[in-house]
Amino acid sequence: MIEKEPVVPVHLLQLSDIHLTADHRPVHGRDPWERLRTVLDVVRSEGTRPDVVVLTGDLTDDGSYAGCRNLANALAPLGHPILAVPGNHDDPCAVREVFGPDILEVGEWRIVGIDTSRPGQIHGTADVATEMSRLDRYDQRPTLLAMHHPPVSPVSHRWFQLEGAAELVMALAQRPYVRAILSGHLHHPFDSEASGIEVLGCPSSLIAFRHAVDSIVVGGARTTGARWCTLQDDGGVTSRLVQA
Repeated sequence: MIEKEPVVPVHLLQLSDIHLTADHRPVHGRDPWERLRTVLDVVRSEGTRPDVVVLTGDLTDDGSYAGCRNLANALAPLGHPILAVPGNHDDPCAVREVFGPDILEVGEWRIVGIDTSRPGQIHGTADVATEMSRLDRYDQRPTLLAMHHPPVSPVSHRWFQLEGAAELVMALAQRPYVRAILSGHLHHPFDSEASGIEVLGCPSSLIAFRHAVDSIVVGGARTTGARWCTLQDDGGVTSRLVQA
């Protein structure tokens, strides 16, 4: 009898809201390059190499191709595939040109990026029909979605909403192979759930926001960094924050 080799879990590193610029100018009074280096130093010190890195938007602050290219170069020493989706600060064409297709298969998992950014909008918009048609072309292996704007949000401010979120959640409830959604945009980490799907919000590597009902305090909270996710071969997902 031939024994089947055990499947090794997938170690996924999520980075979000990095806000790099082509000219290295400060953003919100901070150096996004230095902040990214600090986060990556903490990641390396932990001794776990990612199998894949997922970037959930606002990779740049200026929407530049150069910012995307410099980010790709900064992440290259980690030695991993990268999946990136644009945020409201990014040029989607530059993100696609630098980072390539927004779908990866790693281990037993499929990771699919969804572009929720629209020109001139801070909030997000989901093209549900298009994205569900796309998902339905693939087999039903455990799937993780990555998007900038979360489909469920602990924040009520209109800038941090996703237009079409309710329709998206209803559609995903009919596709139980979608196990988790990674998002950014809030500059604030959170763990939530939508129709049995885990929704994980990543901290910004640059600066944290504190959210009130009608206001945002930039730098009013402490948690910055990244998120580790472990994707198990049985479809389970565990995660923890990297604070830096």
